[in-house]
Amino acid sequence: MLLTGLHAVLLVPYTTRAIDSELDKSKYILLNGSNGGPTQVNIQNLSATQTTKYGGDSAYLVVGSGNGQVSGSFNLLDFPFDKLNEVLGYRTDSQGIAHHGNQTIAPYYAMYVLSHDKDGKAAWLGLPRVQFARGDVNPQTNSDNTVTSTDQLTWRGMNRKDGDIFIQGSEQKKTTETQFQTALFGKQVLTSLEGAGTPSLG
Repeated sequence: MLLTGLHAVLLVPYTTRAIDSELDKSKYILLNGSNGGPTQVNIQNLSATQTTKYGGDSAYLVVGSGNGQVSGSFNLLDFPFDKLNEVLGYRTDSQGIAHHGNQTIAPYYAMYVLSHDKDGKAAWLGLPRVQFARGDVNPQTNSDNTVTSTDQLTWRGMNRKDGDIFIQGSEQKKTTETQFQTALFGKQVLTSLEGAGTPSLG
């Protein structure tokens, strides 16, 4: 499946490893062309490392069942400050200052990625349980032109209680967005992407 474009990313906090029907709408984070400006979602190590087993002086079989240590990166032009701190688990004090230290624990999120294929058919990627981290902050001096830094997060996936760590769907198979959201979240959570980062929630 050839994907073209990154329409939006929805992050939904999770407190358990089960598909949760009691999700808190107020904590959903929709990142799109009017909020955050996501530019890339990179997903790596989906498959387990394959190992060749030998017998009778020849290659006998290849072992590589299950998933790998799924991880990746998430790039945005401008992750909203408050939401960035929430995703990273930073503590925000009464003056609005975010603190990161040896007691920081980033929460888990489900990540819902909306894209499309070369024919314009909707395509969806879902990671049921990921934890985000940030390695670098890199402001640079302006010259004759304004120089801006972007936000880059890394993440690591975790298997859901049912074993899933990644799901994907496409309109090519007559799958609907509601069906895909139900597979990822247990119910429909997003009914519209209109507006400046404020989804119409199911």
